[in-house]
Amino acid sequence: MQISNTLFRSLAPVAFALLPLAAHAQTTDELAEIVEPEASSGAYMGAVLVAKGDEVLLNHAWGSANLEWQIANTNETRFRIGSVTKQFTAVSILLLQERGMLSVKAPISQYLDDTPEAWNAITVHDLLQHTSGISNVTSLDEFGTRKFLPTTQDELIAMFADLPLEFEPGSKWAYSNSNFVLLSRIVENVSQQNYSEFIEANLLEPLEMQSTGIDRSASILQRRASGYSPSQHGIVNADYVNMAIPTGAGALYSTTGDLLKWHRGLFGGALLNEESLSQLTTPSEHDAVQGARYAMGLLVTDSPEGPVIWHGGGIEGFNAFLGYDQNTQTSVVVLANLNGGSAARLGMELLKTIRE
Repeated sequence: MQISNTLFRSLAPVAFALLPLAAHAQTTDELAEIVEPEASSGAYMGAVLVAKGDEVLLNHAWGSANLEWQIANTNETRFRIGSVTKQFTAVSILLLQERGMLSVKAPISQYLDDTPEAWNAITVHDLLQHTSGISNVTSLDEFGTRKFLPTTQDELIAMFADLPLEFEPGSKWAYSNSNFVLLSRIVENVSQQNYSEFIEANLLEPLEMQSTGIDRSASILQRRASGYSPSQHGIVNADYVNMAIPTGAGALYSTTGDLLKWHRGLFGGALLNEESLSQLTTPSEHDAVQGARYAMGLLVTDSPEGPVIWHGGGIEGFNAFLGYDQNTQTSVVVLANLNGGSAARLGMELLKTIRE
């Protein structure tokens, strides 16, 4: 059955953060009006935050964190963020480079054991920018079953390690989660820590991101949203995915507030030096998606007003969008616990509105 608009509104009482200046009210209302139609139609539920510099313009949640129990989403709800995780992995690699422990120009065989001969020309930089030619593991037929099962990182890598490359490394762009599975292994091999421990100590703790971490299917996690998917019969519980599988390609959960801390820390120089930040945000020459080019775990869209840096994320039951307008220092965070295109669509529209 379809969930009615009335029910959605009852599950999402108004929860705007109090803003320090009354002048923000008009902007807040304007931004909220962008989201409201998608939420009212049942196409979107989740949490949205828009901040310009140090000023939070919108901080609101819509819909339900759990439909069975009619628990409303709030700005403290923890959502899986899918491939938004990739920028955390990219920053980890660049931190290790700053420490002299690796080079992104080096072949990946220098940091991975028993790599196939076909991978000899692939560099760490190729993995970071999706120019390796390695097949996307999540697009393989076998993955449709594997995602339900306990799967080690070795077993996951074995699924694509012997497949032929799709193109010569560096010659093209093609999105592949396999690249960031391998980058996760490189972080672990070089740092001698598991991926979760490394990002906790080097990224999350320094930025006081206390509501972000690696999601684990078996863990009891406070304020974690349930994930849902649309169907011809209405909203249903999303498919299960073993969260031990995605690692640095898509395993993080977070909140809107923590992702704002991430942007402020990352672009404010709290994590990377200027040279590394430039590397992170410099895209390859190849076209990627929606008129953007791919940098390192980030997409960059050029415009006359300056570049917009962004990435989407999707995993069973969840979608995310995280965007940053360098010119206006605006962050837009859209997290959703209902699969669909709303998170990216709303994120782009909110960024556009702030620029106007």
